[in-house]
Amino acid sequence: MNKASLAGKHILVTRAKEQAKVLSQRIREAGGIPIEVPLLAFQRPQNQEVIPEVISRLAEFDWLVFTSANGVRFFMEHFQDNTKNKNVRLPKIAVVGIETAKVLHLYKVKADVSPDVYVAESLIDCLKENTEPGQRILLARGNLGRSILNDNLLTYGLEVTDLIVYETVLPKEAIIEMKTLLDKSMIPDVVTFTSSSTVQHFIQLLQKINQSERFNPVMACIGPVTAQTAKKLGLSVEIIPKTYTVEGLVQAICTYIEEENLK
Repeated sequence: MNKASLAGKHILVTRAKEQAKVLSQRIREAGGIPIEVPLLAFQRPQNQEVIPEVISRLAEFDWLVFTSANGVRFFMEHFQDNTKNKNVRLPKIAVVGIETAKVLHLYKVKADVSPDVYVAESLIDCLKENTEPGQRILLARGNLGRSILNDNLLTYGLEVTDLIVYETVLPKEAIIEMKTLLDKSMIPDVVTFTSSSTVQHFIQLLQKINQSERFNPVMACIGPVTAQTAKKLGLSVEIIPKTYTVEGLVQAICTYIEEENLK
């Protein structure tokens, strides 16, 4: 990848506003022009009463599991709010993905288990290798997270408490931003998706502005799970990186454009 790899290409970044900076920077470094239209916003769940009660029982759990960086952020916020001036220890921790582990490290906490492949299926295998049936798992996640982890751990014989620590919503301003973009005929060359939630909200957005048929650029997904969601919703996915990271995604976009001679 060099500074001319994406020269003149407009790349739509759909990540949440607070997460878009890194991806946009990588696009600029490759010569591209990032267009940020955040399709995700995160907030504390409307029903928060159960969270302090579960945190008060942390000592009962053998493992705490995070499947996203946001899961870490929101859980740790709740944890800090509810354990001030208290000596409460966290159980062993398992995470999916480099970014999740990095955010956890910001709280001076290190993961005990982190699979090499950044998908929930790999975490299932890791947990099975490090647990015994009957042990208790606390799964801290968002309201749109997949149920595969919970289902498989229950099947294995683990006791799983599924704790929703944040909610994912479609920002109202995204509708205006996307409509303005299309009204100016600024159709991006590539649309990037970094989670299944971004795909789902993208489809909702196009339906709201009646642009489902008109909008048909190259679609790039950060990994196979996101790509599977996109395909189920009728999108054609041309780009999936071998390494499921922001850097891997940008590299895959560069390679695709170079190989397809889309200069």
